[in-house]
Amino acid sequence: MIKNWVVTTESIKNQSDGVMARERYLLAQKHPNHRNTESIISLIGDAKTSQRIALAGEQFRVRQHLNRKGGRPLSSYAMEYCLTLPKGYRPTERQWKLILSDCCSTLAQLCELQPQEIKQLKSQIRAVLHRQKQDTKHGAGDHVHLLIGKIVGKRVLKALQQKKGTKMLKTAFNAAVLKHVGIDHKKYTPYEMGRSKRLETWRYQQQKAEESLHVEKIVLRMQNQAARWFEANDNNNQRQANRQLNRLIKTFDELSELAVTENYAVEIDKLKYRILSTKKPL
Repeated sequence: MIKNWVVTTESIKNQSDGVMARERYLLAQKHPNHRNTESIISLIGDAKTSQRIALAGEQFRVRQHLNRKGGRPLSSYAMEYCLTLPKGYRPTERQWKLILSDCCSTLAQLCELQPQEIKQLKSQIRAVLHRQKQDTKHGAGDHVHLLIGKIVGKRVLKALQQKKGTKMLKTAFNAAVLKHVGIDHKKYTPYEMGRSKRLETWRYQQQKAEESLHVEKIVLRMQNQAARWFEANDNNNQRQANRQLNRLIKTFDELSELAVTENYAVEIDKLKYRILSTKKPL
């Protein structure tokens, strides 16, 4: 048996850019991390939902700036939870929606929301199902990426990012899977005997590490292109400068679809500003 079905939690960084980057990533059929994904299905919301999450965060950030009394400005507008089942278990779309409804209701109760706040929270819930190949040796089983906006009204739902939030969500996920699908985590035995019961979590973390490595490679490419652009610009080599500028624009677009760290986001913005100041708008 295992203690819980796998639930991983991550705060989405980089403000609205981070939210929209996750939206693009979750639907990217050809992304390297989705090579074992058979199909991608939107269960709750769409791109406009992610836009609402981003807008609520930006509005809060403006109010925070106007009324600042110290403290760090808000940099994360949403939480992302990944709800994963082992291979061999494939709830239908309807079953997943029922599971998510129970999980989100539990989180709303944890945050002690008022009726009007519950209405806003529902408008800021985004869920995408990734159906995975079942016959591969590596990789996770079917899983849902659940994005929930942290800003409701004029407050931040801090409970969503605290340990008690993850604990409550795991309990709700266990109960919902048993209720709507009829499978009990207590009676599940990993088919790979002798392996850690945290195997599925490890696989998810491995996927995140691969994604991070992919971002680092693109950032390195961007740095090399920028160095060549500055060199060509200093030497008044307009043809080479234009060539590198076009390559940089494509790289910037590619990075905009990925979840980059806050440090990388700052570096990218600084580089754009330097190029803008030196030459012409991108």
